[in-house]
Amino acid sequence: MARFVDVPDEALLWDLSDSPFCLKARICLQLKGVPFRRVTLTVARRRELKRLNPAGKVPVLVHGTDVIADSSAIARFLEARYPEPSIIPADPALRAYCALVEEWADEALYFVVGAFKWLNPENRAAAIGNTIPELADGWLRPVVARVIVRDQRRRYALWGYSDASLEQLQLRMHENLVTLESLLEGRAYLTGRTPSVADVAAFAQIAWMRRYAEARLLHGVPGVVRWLERLESIPEVAAALPS
Repeated sequence: MARFVDVPDEALLWDLSDSPFCLKARICLQLKGVPFRRVTLTVARRRELKRLNPAGKVPVLVHGTDVIADSSAIARFLEARYPEPSIIPADPALRAYCALVEEWADEALYFVVGAFKWLNPENRAAAIGNTIPELADGWLRPVVARVIVRDQRRRYALWGYSDASLEQLQLRMHENLVTLESLLEGRAYLTGRTPSVADVAAFAQIAWMRRYAEARLLHGVPGVVRWLERLESIPEVAAALPS
């Protein structure tokens, strides 16, 4: 779909495999045909990351002298620098719709899938296995695992969510998936015949959910499953998926 293009210096993407926002950034880079090298965030590299992004969060793209933090900012940087193939519609109404869906995926879907990952005891082993080995080695791994699980659960507790909230969150995700299926009715992709950043953002969150027990929620939305399969059949998208 995309041709490789010249980059001033080697592009570096600071990321983590089990981050939907990093997956979103990787897909955008692949669709644009921009060669890049992944720099996996570790505990030892956190100080270096904070020099690039004081928030200490990934993804961060280092492209020549440009440093771009946040997956949405990365998508827009790439669209401006490499217009073809486009991932943001030119039509103003479609562009606004694309931005709304992207925001919904990045905020609403992310919140719910993150709760599944960290609050559902059924997901505990997978959550640790998908996250901790990249962050730390050796004796640090169990320490980092305990800290991250504790901090994530506390974070959700501050918002009033715990293991007891899982049924409510599953119903909420079911409603979101039904809504997404209705948006896809009669369309190959959310904004037309080719994928846009709206598709990429929603795909990244649902692909993340599929790594956990709540993947079963997809059984009732065949239109969403077909859309996921359609996106995964694109070589550039497949190349961005975690192994």
